[in-house]
This record gives sequence, structure tokens and C-alpha cells, in this order.
Amino acid sequence: MAIEIRRMQPSDFMHVMTLLAHWNIAPVAPSREVPVPERTEIIADNTYVALDGDRIVGVCSFIQHSPVLAEGASLGVDPAYHGRGVGDKLALAVRREMFVRGVRTVRSESDRPETIQWLVGRGHRIVGTVPKRHTFGSPDVGQWTVLEFDLDSLPGLREPGSE
Repeated sequence: MAIEIRRMQPSDFMHVMTLLAHWNIAPVAPSREVPVPERTEIIADNTYVALDGDRIVGVCSFIQHSPVLAEGASLGVDPAYHGRGVGDKLALAVRREMFVRGVRTVRSESDRPETIQWLVGRGHRIVGTVPKRHTFGSPDVGQWTVLEFDLDSLPGLREPGSE
């Protein structure tokens, strides 16, 4: 069965949160224990999901900080679907959405070496590190690797369907 990529719908929320929780990157509300969470929400208009039939097998979202700057916020793929191009399809859909909105620079933070390597292999460059505010993502890593990507450097963003 082919993987379908589409914008997140309100009915997807619980499935998306479950998938993000698997990777310990589900948004959380501020609390006494975590007064300033890494992520507090997921914005449906900025989120795409990957479906295998009616099953959500991947999610990718972003936060738009300015007319030209966005942050890759949540990328998670069901481990059973790793190596099948799900992350690439999600990233392309999100990059196209950002590009159409006028975003030209994307910053992302990751703490997993395999994800950092995956992003670098797709054109991101490492620009620094920042400490984590609480246990989020990989519990064994205390900092985020910050990566940046220039959307103008990616051919095919203007034409949906050109992959």
C-alpha cells in the first residue's frame, strides 16, 4: 500500500500525540515540574501526517517564527516504517508548505545522532547547540544540536508533485 501524505486533521490529534510520545517529543503543558516545556502545542495547519491506509505512521510539523523563518518542530516516524521514505515524504510536504508561505530559512533541533545524520544528509548544516530545558527527546542527551536549512537551495519546491 502506498503512503499518503496529507495535512493533519483534528481527528488525528490523539494518534499524532501517541506517535510523538513514542519518541518523547509530544508537546506538554507548563507545570510545576516543567515550567517551560520544549513544546506546548502542535498546530494542525502546520502539521502533516503520513498514512498507511487509515493508520498514521508519521508526523512532521513546524512553527513559523517570522515571515521568512520557521522551526522544524516535530518529526516522528513509526519505527516499523523506518527506511521506507516516510520521513522524506513528510519533510518535502512541510518544506513546500513553508516555501509557499514565504519561509526561506528553517531551523531544527535534534538530539538523536541518527536524526542529525539524516538531516545533514538532506542539506541541513549544524550551526550550534543549546541546552535542553527538561527531559524531552532522548533522555541520555542534555543538549540539542541546532541545524539550519535554506529552502531556496532545494529544487522542486515550487512544483507540487516534483519529487
